[in-house]
Amino acid sequence: MPADDRMGRDVIFSGKHSRWAKGFTLIELLVTLAVLGFVITALYTFYLAGLQGWNRSIDHMEYQQSARIAMDKMITELRYAHLVEIRHDNNEIIYFKINIAGKSTLFRFRLSSGQLLFEQRTDLDTHYAYNVVALGISELTFSIDETETVFIIIKAGDESNEIILCGSIRPRNLPRTESGS
Repeated sequence: MPADDRMGRDVIFSGKHSRWAKGFTLIELLVTLAVLGFVITALYTFYLAGLQGWNRSIDHMEYQQSARIAMDKMITELRYAHLVEIRHDNNEIIYFKINIAGKSTLFRFRLSSGQLLFEQRTDLDTHYAYNVVALGISELTFSIDETETVFIIIKAGDESNEIILCGSIRPRNLPRTESGS
């Protein structure tokens, strides 16, 4: 009887593994690869969407920071001006003068190739020395009203990710006109 037992077990054992010994059919393999392809494609799509959203938020933050730095610099510098002139030539340019150590120094803010430039010229110099204040600025607009308040509009970024900041400053040292006389 031991021989039959061994024989029976061998048959059962080889019967269980004989199904797995055949392997996968071509159709099973193709279905598995198709499902795996769909899963990988979906994961990759979600990954790319997340990455693009991340990049847009980084760009938005950089444009906002650049515009804020530009606005702060212009308001700080215009605060002590004793003369303000706005020109609407090819670009919006604001000229202003500040007395520094008894000398009247001419300054200007202007936009050049997406860079906000802060330029300085003393009365004796013939050229401007400049510093780049901010990058990514797409538009700059100045206006002044009857109360001598200077209004500034800064646009930074591109159409899909545009930042617009508005600010105003009333320079302290402008000559004041007496009203009512």
